[in-house]
Amino acid sequence: MTHVIIETEIIYDIPMLTIAPSTADHCPAIFFISGFGGNKEAGLSLGYRLARRGFFFISLDAWLHGERYDRRLDHAADPELGGIYPPATGLDTGVVFYHVIQRCLLDVQTLLDHYAADRRVNTHRAGVTGLSMGGCASFLIFANIPAIQAAVPMIGIPSFAHRWLDILDECAFSNPDWAGALEQVQEQTRQHTAFIQQIDPHERLKGAAPRALLIMNCDSDTDQPKSYSVHCYKELQPYYANASDKLKLSIYPAGHVVTPQMEHDAIEWLCRHLLDTQ
Repeated sequence: MTHVIIETEIIYDIPMLTIAPSTADHCPAIFFISGFGGNKEAGLSLGYRLARRGFFFISLDAWLHGERYDRRLDHAADPELGGIYPPATGLDTGVVFYHVIQRCLLDVQTLLDHYAADRRVNTHRAGVTGLSMGGCASFLIFANIPAIQAAVPMIGIPSFAHRWLDILDECAFSNPDWAGALEQVQEQTRQHTAFIQQIDPHERLKGAAPRALLIMNCDSDTDQPKSYSVHCYKELQPYYANASDKLKLSIYPAGHVVTPQMEHDAIEWLCRHLLDTQ
């Protein structure tokens, strides 16, 4: 029987929960990022199962989340907190969403550097996974950090700018009052769009090939529609022509949720690509 150790600590202001075998020795690291509004404890079930298989699991509280909570998370549309859009559009929350995701990239790089000297962890064979916001962050982290050798973004979107521009159009065309409000903040919206385009992982994912990428989405998910992942997957296929076993798109019969089957498939993917080739 594999015994695991669960610990919590704060490293460089990043609250973390780690789950690892009690005899951990150069175990591949897995980073986990929760959905928007979640916390590091959301990874407990997945982390326990991965630690039992030989991974060093690291779940972090994203910026503004968990122990780092800030009112901007729930009140992004408040003008006193920088809100500029009609609250019902959710656009201010969307801006915060992408800033949190960018900070996740910086946090994972910081933690990789920290654990480089820890003999329990193999930071050169690392993976990343997460759901919804954490799925989006997983795409970004995988696209930008070569040490991340495998990724399983769950119910996320790889095309940040495309999604943001689509939502802007949906708001403008669905409500004339919203359209008028958007007209009044065109310059601020251009700045937000430029930031989102700058961090968008869509094109960078091509350069991540042939590292192992399993994209998970759901059929009836209206929060993070599958179409963005389908388009991205089709664009990535030529870059994996000589390593087709390292790219997969799985679409499940569900809404915006991670099912037990998805969790099982994520674990098997990470084991196949991070444990079997050590």
